Amino acid sequence: MNVEFSKADELWHDAECYQSPSALHGWLTGHLAAGARPNRQQWLDEAYTYIELDDERPEPLSQFLTAMHDEVMSSLVSEDMHYQLLLPTDEDADVIEQVECLAQWSKGFLDGFGASGVKADQLSDDVLEVLRDLDAFSQASIDEPHAADNEVIYAELAEHARISALTVFYTLNRQPPASPALQ
Repeated sequence: MNVEFSKADELWHDAECYQSPSALHGWLTGHLAAGARPNRQQWLDEAYTYIELDDERPEPLSQFLTAMHDEVMSSLVSEDMHYQLLLPTDEDADVIEQVECLAQWSKGFLDGFGASGVKADQLSDDVLEVLRDLDAFSQASIDEPHAADNEVIYAELAEHARISALTVFYTLNRQPPASPALQ
């Protein structure tokens, strides 16, 4: 992933953003997974609204947000499934903060998905199940900070969220089969 959490976190801190980088990354992923295709200006408008910086748009942050959009879109459509969630690494944060960011990413995904306008009655049972899982993840927290298996559970949840995002994207963005050529 070219868009790194540590760089995003630094830009967020400098700009005094309200939402976390993980939440906005989740929002963008959910929005794209639902089928929305904002152009760059629409994306920047949506992003700045979500992070509550409508009046101020620092150029370094705008460049980062544009790169985030391009990377998320290209990784979602890639056949190698290299899409990754924007979450802190072990070097960036402890497992408690990592789980908080995963919860924020999950809530962001649901917010972005909802902002697309897709109605629940248009969704398959599989997609609804994934959305319910992400809703549960949005409430995730660490009850026992020193439990030995926290890192393993976090890694499993993050991978489940990654696969969930890809599942929703592929389910809702399949190309219809080509019609047979007339002979």
